[in-house]
Parts: sequence; structure tokens; C-alpha cells
Amino acid sequence: MSRETLANTSLDAVEILDCTLRDGSYSVGFQFTEETIRRVLTGLENSGIRIIELGHGLGLNAAEALSKPTLVSDERCFEIAVDSLRAADWGMFCIPGVAELSHLKRAIAGGMRLVRVGVDITDVAPAEEFIKLAKESGLKTFANLMKTNVLDIEGVASAVRQCAAYGADSVYLVDSVGGYLPSEVTELFGRVGQSVGVPLGFHGHDNLGLANANALAATHGGARYIDATLDGIGRGAGNTVTEVFATILHSQTPDTEYDYQALARLSETVVRPLSRLHDDRTYQVVGGLTQTHSSFFPLITKCAEAQGVDVFELMAAVADVERVKPTEELTMGIAATLATR
Repeated sequence: MSRETLANTSLDAVEILDCTLRDGSYSVGFQFTEETIRRVLTGLENSGIRIIELGHGLGLNAAEALSKPTLVSDERCFEIAVDSLRAADWGMFCIPGVAELSHLKRAIAGGMRLVRVGVDITDVAPAEEFIKLAKESGLKTFANLMKTNVLDIEGVASAVRQCAAYGADSVYLVDSVGGYLPSEVTELFGRVGQSVGVPLGFHGHDNLGLANANALAATHGGARYIDATLDGIGRGAGNTVTEVFATILHSQTPDTEYDYQALARLSETVVRPLSRLHDDRTYQVVGGLTQTHSSFFPLITKCAEAQGVDVFELMAAVADVERVKPTEELTMGIAATLATR
């Protein structure tokens, strides 16, 4: 597509939701310091970002429920956000089952202005009561459909319509495995958007190096919201890059309010120096190819080693059978079958 064609694409309504301090927490073992949180919050706001997500990568109450402690508690994050931000709205992720309604109520009381309720796209019903509470409390309310890739377009549209019926202001389609191609993303957003009545958002991962391209493709399909993180920091292979995507928007709509140069400096001075957990590129690229979520890598590795089979062959074989929630019994059984060949 030529630059002239791109220039004719309306991108002035696209909004960046920066989730550096949420998705990025995976990369640092959930160990963001108060100083880092404060510097990122103020830097984002000063650069024109108006929607910011922070907290544990797995959302409200995850540190306690999943025994994955953070340096800074949810409650302290509330206080820092309220103290740091004036123009930007801030919120947290919320996975039903990890968080209870009581945790969402505490976040609302703490000043939270938006929430993203995350559910697997194959079972969105648990989101209903959380969306209802958030809406009744005046929050901007997003539904986040994790593992969007496991359903066809009509299945995705049906899940979006269900979340809209619950009251969600917007629904995110999530490339949890970083396996979409740009043409697929544009088609997905174009066709789903035509059949639903709420704005759509896109959250992409970078397993195949396409997170930025896919974010742009989503906007061409009609996406209103794009998730991004400074320096692309995030779970596994990382995410769409805030400063890069802001630059892309600037190249197409020079009047954008995002200061891409300030975002690049923030990324360079605050995020890039952070020590990060090791990222095995082979796992990430094969995960993107086979559309296997990174949370299943340890299980697949364990079963491959137990049965003496190639871990990536097993990854592909498991993905052919179950990509949403493969169990240890299923994975071990597939590994045992491979071992007999």
C-alpha cells in the first residue's frame, strides 16, 4: 500500500492505550519500582497519552491469588496514579476468578477511571457482572477477548456482541500469540466491525515481528483503540511499540496530539535500561507460528522432556488439538504418542 493511500486513511480518531506498566511488568518479573511507575505515568501524560493501564500483568489481585508478588501493591499503584496524573485516565486489568468484585470495588474507590475485563474469547460469560459493576460505577469499560485467534470471524463477532450486550463501551480483539498477519487483522476488524455496535480495540504481540504492522492494519479495519508499550516491553515477545506507533500516526496525521519524540526519549531513558527476564526467541517464533500462548510453554517443555520428544514438534501437535487450555494429561498423551513414532 502506498504512502498516498495510507494518507487517505482516517487515523485521527485512533487512541493509544499505553500498557507499559501492566503488560510490561511480565518482562521485569512484576518488579517495577515506585520510581519507574511514577516516571512512566508522568512521561506518558506529558507526551499526550490519555489512557494508561498499570498494575500486575495478570490484573487486580493477581499478586495474592496467583502468588506472583509485585514490589508495589495494587493499592499503592492507585495512590501513585492519583497523585501523578491530571489529564490522563488510568485503569487496571481485571480477570474474573483472579479478581473478585470486591477487588474491583476497591479499585473504583481508589480512583480508577477505566477497567479492562479480560476473558478467554471462548467463554465471555464471567465478564458480565464485572462489566455491570464498572458501568454502574461510571467507569469507561472495556472487554478484552484473550486468544481471539482461536475463533473464526463469526465466532469473534458473536463474542463481541455478547460483551456489548453486557454494557461494554468497547471490546478488544487480542492477538495473544502474535500469530496474525496484517491482511488477516484488517479483514478481521473490517468484518467484525461491520456487524457489531461498539468500537473495537487491538492488542498485539510481536512473536513474528508484526505487532506494529498489525496495529496499523487494525486501524485500517476500523479499530479505535490500539494497545502499545514503551520499547515494546511486554509478555513474551512484547507488544506494539508506543513511540513507534505514535510516529506512524504522526506520519499520517501530523496534527496528532502524541509527542512521538518525547515518547522515544521516555522509552530510551526509563524503560530500555530496565533489566528484563530472558526471552527465548525460538519459543516465541514457534509460538507465533503454531499460535501457542506463551503461558503454555513450561507445560509443553515439561511433557516433551518427560517423553523425550522435540519440544517444538510437541508444541505444534498440541496446537492442532487444543489452543485455549491444554491440560497436562492431554499434552503428556500427545507427547507419548509422538515418542512411539
